[in-house]
Amino acid sequence: MSTSATPVLLRPRWLIGHVLALVLVVLFVNLGAWQLRRLDARTANNELISSRSAAGPVGLATAWAEFIRSGEFPEYTVVTVTGRFAAEGEVLLRGRSLDGQPGFNLVTPLIIDAPDPSLGGVAVLVERGWVPYDHDTVPAADAPPPAGTVEVIGRLRPPSSAPGGLAPRDPEEGVLVQTYYVDTQRLQRQLPYELVPAYVTATSIVPPQTGDLPRPLPADDLSAGPHLGYAIQWFAFAVVGVVGYAILLRKVRRDAAARAS
Repeated sequence: MSTSATPVLLRPRWLIGHVLALVLVVLFVNLGAWQLRRLDARTANNELISSRSAAGPVGLATAWAEFIRSGEFPEYTVVTVTGRFAAEGEVLLRGRSLDGQPGFNLVTPLIIDAPDPSLGGVAVLVERGWVPYDHDTVPAADAPPPAGTVEVIGRLRPPSSAPGGLAPRDPEEGVLVQTYYVDTQRLQRQLPYELVPAYVTATSIVPPQTGDLPRPLPADDLSAGPHLGYAIQWFAFAVVGVVGYAILLRKVRRDAAARAS
C-alpha cells in the first residue's frame, strides 16, 4: 500500500506543492524571528530612554562634548538649553497625531544664549508641541512660543531624513513650511543662523507656553509593543502549516491506497 502511494506524492504538481509549503513555513518562521528582533531592539531602546531619563538633565553643551569625545550620539539624553525662540523660522512636522487626531508637531528654532563653539551652531530646533491640521501655516496661529529668554528641557534627538525606497520626501528646493523630517541640513538653507545638527523634543519650557496650543507632546511609549504577539502568530501559522500539510499528505496517501486496492 505504501509503495503504490509514494509515486502520487512525487508527481510534478505535488513536488511544486511541497516546495511551496516549505517556502511558506520558512517565511512564517523568519517573520516570527524578525518580530522577536524588533522586540529586542524596542526593549533596548526603552532601557536607554529610562536610564538617560534617570540620569537627570545636563546642559546641551555638556551632552555635545560627550558626543564629540565618545562618537556616540547621546540620543534621549535630557538636556537644558537657554535662549530666545525665533518663530519666523518655524516649520510644521507632517503626519503627527495626538489622541487619534491628525495634525502637526511644531518645530521652532531657539537662538542659544552664549552658544558653545563646539556645538556647531548658534540655534537649535525645538519640537515644542502639537497643533491640529487647520493650523497649517507658520508661525502657527494661536500657538506662539513664549517671548524673551526661556529655558527648554527636553530629549536630544539626531536629525532625520528620508530613508530609501518609497518613503515620502520633501522638495529639494524652496522654503519648507511643512516637512516630514527634522533635517537640519535641509532646513539650514532657509535660516540665517547656523543650526546645531540635532534637535530637542521639549518636555518643559520655562516660562511655560500659554493658551491651549500647542498641546504638550505625549510621554515616550515604553511598552513592549505588539511584537511578541505578532511573533507568536507567525510561529503559530508555521505550526499550523506543517501540521495541516502533514494531514493533507496522509489523506492523499490513504486515498491513493484505497484506489489501488
